[in-house]
Amino acid sequence: MQQKERIKKHILLKYHKNTKFRVENNTHASRRILNKYHNDTTFRNEIKTRSKIDILNKYHNNSDFRTQYKARSKQQVSKKYKSDPTIRLKTIERAMNWYHKNNTLMRQSSRRLYKQRRRILKKYTVRQSHKCADKHRNLHMNNLNRFRQIIREGPDYICISCRLALFRNQEHIQSYFNYSSTIEKKWICKLCSDKIKKRQMPSRAIVNKLKVCEVPSELKKLNNLEKHLIALRLPFMKIVNLTSGKVSSRFAQKGTKGPLHCVPSDVQDTVTTLPRAVDKSMMVRLQLKRRLKYKAVWEEQLINPNNVRDALFILTKMHPAYKNIKINEINDNYLTSDHEKAFENNSDSVVGSMDVDIIEEENLIEETQLCNENRLKTLALGDIDNTINSDEEIDEDDKDIRTKYNIGTDSCIQPCDFNDFLVFDKQPYKTIEALAFSHLFPDGQGSYDEEREIDQKWKEYCKARLLSSDSRFAANSSYIFYLQYLEDLKQVYSGINIAFRKKLPMNAKQSLDEVQMKFLMNKDMIYRHLQCVRGSPQYWHQRLKDLFEMTRQLGFPTFFITLSCADLRWKEFIDTFVRHSGCVIKESYTFEEKTKLLRANPVLATRLFESRFTSFMNLFIKGGAWCLGKVVDWFARIEMQLQGSPHSHMPIWVEGAPKYNGPQTDEKTREEIVKFCNKYITTRFPSLDEDAELHNSIKEVQNHSRNHSKRCLKYHKTLCVFGFPRSVSRRTFICEPIKVDNDDEKQRCKKIK
Repeated sequence: MQQKERIKKHILLKYHKNTKFRVENNTHASRRILNKYHNDTTFRNEIKTRSKIDILNKYHNNSDFRTQYKARSKQQVSKKYKSDPTIRLKTIERAMNWYHKNNTLMRQSSRRLYKQRRRILKKYTVRQSHKCADKHRNLHMNNLNRFRQIIREGPDYICISCRLALFRNQEHIQSYFNYSSTIEKKWICKLCSDKIKKRQMPSRAIVNKLKVCEVPSELKKLNNLEKHLIALRLPFMKIVNLTSGKVSSRFAQKGTKGPLHCVPSDVQDTVTTLPRAVDKSMMVRLQLKRRLKYKAVWEEQLINPNNVRDALFILTKMHPAYKNIKINEINDNYLTSDHEKAFENNSDSVVGSMDVDIIEEENLIEETQLCNENRLKTLALGDIDNTINSDEEIDEDDKDIRTKYNIGTDSCIQPCDFNDFLVFDKQPYKTIEALAFSHLFPDGQGSYDEEREIDQKWKEYCKARLLSSDSRFAANSSYIFYLQYLEDLKQVYSGINIAFRKKLPMNAKQSLDEVQMKFLMNKDMIYRHLQCVRGSPQYWHQRLKDLFEMTRQLGFPTFFITLSCADLRWKEFIDTFVRHSGCVIKESYTFEEKTKLLRANPVLATRLFESRFTSFMNLFIKGGAWCLGKVVDWFARIEMQLQGSPHSHMPIWVEGAPKYNGPQTDEKTREEIVKFCNKYITTRFPSLDEDAELHNSIKEVQNHSRNHSKRCLKYHKTLCVFGFPRSVSRRTFICEPIKVDNDDEKQRCKKIK
């Protein structure tokens, strides 16, 4: 025993001190244990049992070991499941057998949990959809409130630099100067702000010789014909009344047709020839003709000779072009007052004197007699060879029997003899604008022909005049048409200059060939220079090509929308007119008051419609609420109705909309189209309790009138050409043309129509 213990101690000491011995001993022991583990079954089972007990004790007592063991086990199982198909199939089969055969309670519990999860998911989805609907509804209401706020505002913000009346989104609060004496906000437009930041003077600034003096009271009280009598240049143009429906010519908006000619006028002889009235309020009916031998009258109104003399006297003091005009105060042509003669002879004497004074004085009426003597001077504005016509413009305050009973008068001008000559006057008469509209430029300063420090383009000048806070220019229809005509004329000249710079491979002989000319006409090469003139056929032909390109790239449009300007129905419009006129806003207005305000503010009405249209598109169609879906692209054509109010025709393309391919469209696509249409289009009529405003709007505007107009009954006295009233349908469907083969069915279809 002592010997064994001594040997054991020697071996342990050697084991701890001798590394080589220790390694050899460990290797020999491991080999011996492995051999015994593989050969001895009892020993192997004992080792496994003892290892499991040690691992379980360590798994339950040591948390770190437990976490590492779980991760290592999952990794090993997942690796075997992915790499070995046999193990994967066995695992699936064992799980299915265990689920179907062995654990019924577990299976019921899992199914219950599965249904509970599905129910929770469905409830969550519905709640999310309600949240999205509420969010969209709130967005729609916010945009609607914002839209109503925008349309209540007009161009009430005046720039301190150019004095233009602009909308709020076109202005900044200026911060270039400090005004400590006032708390009033100062506004500056974006264009002027950008120029000032660059230390440049804006071209449309007032200090750039655009300031005009105040109109004297003597010029403010003149009517339209009296203004023509004091003008050194008569702007002859055809101005028509755009009447439609129940709007009479007295309150209708204005339109123009044909060219414009500015004719020199001898103001001194005109005013001297006018009869002197004893009573300052006495009126004289005057007819202005192009020539006395013409039957038609260009303009006819009641004038006050004293007002004309007073206005001309003021102009001789203020306007440089009127300095040499002398008014002869001694005139024997007096009109007899109504109180000086008996009632029986009053009407005959007054009418007789008017006929003599007006018709015999050719210097007064025959303003265009210089047309044959100085032909080049009469064409100061251009080279147009056309018939000049003009409608009569009667002031609403004139007490004429034709005005009282709405009797039509012939007011057209006869053709002028311009056929023998065509003059391209590229250097028109200077300051012709101040001479033709002396009531707008009393001192002759501020016209386009002024020499300015900063050159100004014609379009910028037109904006400075028509958008100015001084409404004298925007309220004058003749001046608006004058600017529009000059704009078209400048664009025509520009197009002609570009056409001259382009060379065609043809000589003089080919230009005289009729076949060659027809070829150029068919290719639109002769009138192509008119593409830059807005409203011309060539302009719209180019826009049509653009629309075809959009259709080729995007397909057929999804929706076609027409937006009309209900200017007489929108109270915001009328309130803005009243506010800019300096009057008091009322709760309601009569039809005559509305039409009168609309006639007096043509530029303001157009600007308000443009602002309303842009806000509607930005908040509801192109973005914001996306009322018709996500719009990919759109095209709008804005034109004028018969009454002169603008309206827009607009095709739009929506993303994700189903496409109709004609009769070959399958049933699934047809159902998608019907579902898509029902999503955005409805014929539901809301009640007064649901939405009173929408109810009244649909009732007034969206219902077809039962009283057909003349156009509806154009071909038949009892059948409407548009097919109204139409039969009611309970569902939405795609209506396609019926194929008709024989003549009997064709006749039957015609009878049905």
